[in-house]
Amino acid sequence: MKKEEIISILKNNKDLISISNLANKLKIFDIVQLKNKLEILVQAKLIVISEEDNVYLLGDKYKTGNLRLNPKGFGFVNDILKPEEEAFFVPPVSMSGCYDGDIVVYTVIKDERTRAEVVELLTRNKLFLIGEISKSFDGRFLDFLPSDQAFTNFKTRIVNKNEFDFKEYQIIKAKIVSIKDRILFVRLKKIIGDSRKANDRIMSIAEEFDIKTNFNKKTIKEAEEVNIPVEQEVKELLKRKANSLEEKMIVTIDGIDSKDLDDAICVEKLPNNHFKLYVAIADVSHYVKIDSALDNEALIRGNSTYLANKVIPMLPKILSNDLCSLNPNTKKFALACEMEFDEQGVMLSKKVYETIMVSKVRLNYNEVNEYIANGSWNHNEESKVMMDQAIQLYKLIDAVKIKRGTITFDVREPKVMMDNEGNVLEIKARQTGESEKLIEQFMVSANEAVAEIVNEMELPFIYRDHDQPKEEDLITWYKSLKSFGIDPKLTPAEMLDPVNINKTLINIKVQAKDAIEEELLNLSLLRYMAKAAYQLDNIGHFGLSSKCYTHFTSPIRRYSDLIVHRLLKQYVINKQYNKNDLQDNEKFITRACAIINETETTSVDCEREVVKACMVEYLQDKIGLEFEGTISVALKFGIFVQLENMVEGLVHISNLEAGITYDETNQVLIKTNNQFYRMGQKVKIKIIAADIRKRKIDFILV
Repeated sequence: MKKEEIISILKNNKDLISISNLANKLKIFDIVQLKNKLEILVQAKLIVISEEDNVYLLGDKYKTGNLRLNPKGFGFVNDILKPEEEAFFVPPVSMSGCYDGDIVVYTVIKDERTRAEVVELLTRNKLFLIGEISKSFDGRFLDFLPSDQAFTNFKTRIVNKNEFDFKEYQIIKAKIVSIKDRILFVRLKKIIGDSRKANDRIMSIAEEFDIKTNFNKKTIKEAEEVNIPVEQEVKELLKRKANSLEEKMIVTIDGIDSKDLDDAICVEKLPNNHFKLYVAIADVSHYVKIDSALDNEALIRGNSTYLANKVIPMLPKILSNDLCSLNPNTKKFALACEMEFDEQGVMLSKKVYETIMVSKVRLNYNEVNEYIANGSWNHNEESKVMMDQAIQLYKLIDAVKIKRGTITFDVREPKVMMDNEGNVLEIKARQTGESEKLIEQFMVSANEAVAEIVNEMELPFIYRDHDQPKEEDLITWYKSLKSFGIDPKLTPAEMLDPVNINKTLINIKVQAKDAIEEELLNLSLLRYMAKAAYQLDNIGHFGLSSKCYTHFTSPIRRYSDLIVHRLLKQYVINKQYNKNDLQDNEKFITRACAIINETETTSVDCEREVVKACMVEYLQDKIGLEFEGTISVALKFGIFVQLENMVEGLVHISNLEAGITYDETNQVLIKTNNQFYRMGQKVKIKIIAADIRKRKIDFILV
């Protein structure tokens, strides 16, 4: 059975045939075997197979894409084969029972207006909805109102009303049963909380993203079983004694509210002016064994998720906040990366080993930043000396990394301040301090060191890859800077060099009107950069200008790091290279990468959505007030304006002057008098709406 033969059969059947008919024509009687062979064509994006086992040839007649619904009832569907092209309009009558998020097969019809008509569902991505129980318009009934704006104008019918004692204001998780004639049939599955309580609203967003908020009983039971104090593990203590770091001045530096302390550091200056850097990482792999209940659930979660004042941990709190956490003055099992640097900050050697450690001081970023700025220190003299040496080494490493082309720029982040009930008190713009950068540089050094150790062994490993941007994307970014008076005058080849990107960032710092414009121009670079991802193959890390990189330093909160620890033990410490085990490692890494790349994206999206919800809540009592702001981006439908505290809202184009046109290349809205709105401009706005259910903030210019 050849590819050409299958495509020929499809063409002769008007590009569509059922799998059973195809099997008959090919004289194949094993449907599973046929599906496996067809999967090669699916991966090559030549065909798609629907849930009803229909095979479509992709091309002029049939296309496939992601259906996105507008609250008004119509939708748009893109072409997976041509993602750069504009999506096709889908009228409400052409959905074929499909809805927002579905991957569909469709045809394009060209009459008065080019439109798409959905033919069949391929994959259903959205199975559940989160919503609020609200009184109907006449106050006689209780309705389920989905928070997903794509379903705003659907009528809802609850098919299991008698099974739930639901009340007004409850936040509910419901399963989508079906959609017919813009009526959404749902089955209530779980009461999440009360929409009037901020903490419950935050947890409902986690449920929206299908992030598990509770551990199953088997996982909790196993966590309790492995919760054995280090002092009781006599055999393990003896095994690690030769490499003990208990006498070292090891400290942790974290956020003031952090509970899951993965990493600790110690820096020693040697008589020859070299430096020893010890990065000790919680040995989670000692407790979380492969294919255990703890391990399986950690893989499904992929990582911890941080939601304003809440953490949804990858591991039960008995492990993440206690047993594994490097809490002060407590013996802990750790995996250490010991590195030596010369007086210039260049790494000379590295090694990894199992160890025992005790954190002597629990420092936080604020106090270390204060020490670096003003010299005030509230701990013992030995820890102060160690900190001085750590700062000295950090500055040397930082200079080496910048020289080699590590892309560096400062960006603020919104910090949400809440009371004990989760109500938003304030939102501040938080700048990364020197202590955060110090820890980041030390962790990056350790990550590079362990990646290099295994890479040199040429064994299956998990890498944190970051591909270089496409040449045309970087050229577009450089061109966009010219309208701000910044022109580095580089050739296309020079533009791809990270060292020149850093020089351009320095130009931005010098020439930008103010810190906000500098930040926005720096952030604009990220739109053109590739996304970092976990992979089996090493392609290096462009942003760090690193030939070889992984994640080793956060096994309490990232499953990737847990894999790295296990592989380091297998390859480096225990020197186990069984051929079958290596093949199993390769298969598992490939499978795990697919999962954790997705969970990472989900967590980031969820965290952003929670911050957005907090911003809306913060502005609810400020309707009608006026503020100074900066245009963060101009788009076809309006301008987003960022306030000083990083709260952002939309000035919709309907609230701007008539006759405005959009220049997509330069992301500028041009007025009829040839004046324009673009990123970086200062404007004054009035807040006109802050809708907590829609998580939407609206401004107008004043």
